[in-house]
Amino acid sequence: MNLEQFRYIKEVVQCRSISKAAKQLYLTQPTISNAIHNFEEEVGYKVFRRSNQGVELTEDGEKVMGSIDIILNEVQNIRNSNESPGYISGDVYVDASPTICSTIMPRVIIACKQAYPGITVHVKETFPDKSIPSLLAGISTISVTSFVGVDKLKTLQNNLGIRNFAAEQLMTESFMLYTSKNNPLAQEKAVDVVETYAYPWIIQQEHTYEENCMILGEDEICPNSIISFQDKDSVKQAIAADLGVAVMASSFAGEEDPYVAAGLICRVGLLDVKLDMMHVLVTPKKRKFTMVEKCFLEELKKFYQQLQKKEQEKKAE
Repeated sequence: MNLEQFRYIKEVVQCRSISKAAKQLYLTQPTISNAIHNFEEEVGYKVFRRSNQGVELTEDGEKVMGSIDIILNEVQNIRNSNESPGYISGDVYVDASPTICSTIMPRVIIACKQAYPGITVHVKETFPDKSIPSLLAGISTISVTSFVGVDKLKTLQNNLGIRNFAAEQLMTESFMLYTSKNNPLAQEKAVDVVETYAYPWIIQQEHTYEENCMILGEDEICPNSIISFQDKDSVKQAIAADLGVAVMASSFAGEEDPYVAAGLICRVGLLDVKLDMMHVLVTPKKRKFTMVEKCFLEELKKFYQQLQKKEQEKKAE
């Protein structure tokens, strides 16, 4: 076995496809397939199996992936040991929840690139309940996820303790009401949730009706009707078109968002919301991070500190 085989296996895990991995590595598909076959012949078990979702690790594959990740990690550390901070290069693999992928992560990557041009950040959109399996399988080494309420954070921390993972709270953000510029509520600085029930509610599939109830501390909410969309941009278009209103975290559409900046969407405070949105960093406790990963985490935490400061200033107003 050799490092090339390890890298090929890692890329196939990331892409969930041998053909896609081959394109990423600028190799032919038979080259990747033969390398994996030779590795499996040497170790005596199958590393991958095919499924409806593509190629995925077998149970034995998940175990060996942990070792492969450690080896590639150490190789990266050796390569970076003599490099100055400004010239550190390499890859970092991150899972992020859909909310964070579309709002936070692009800006974090830009900040990281400005500080460390040689670092390449690979981000995979992963729902919170899938982030731990992804870390366990070695698909990613860092997860940035989001959910509602402190109780969920405590539950997550308790569950992760068993699996040797650490959960660190990065930021807490409040929920806001989003309306079109033509909606009468757009003229208010803050409103009671009951006032929004006269209008259709627009929700994203990621956030269920039950979660909206939990955010508001209600067993049931009674809007005029509920309109559901799969992605954030569709939600924003529907709000701008005055099809309804939405209750979303403050990062859903900040002041710099094109819809907000153009005046198509207005942000309105909510007076009676019971819970906040938590942003949480999940990492393996015993893993020795590469210099590349340490640099990324430094930029990530720095960015979140700035966001949290802005969030606190808004609450103080």
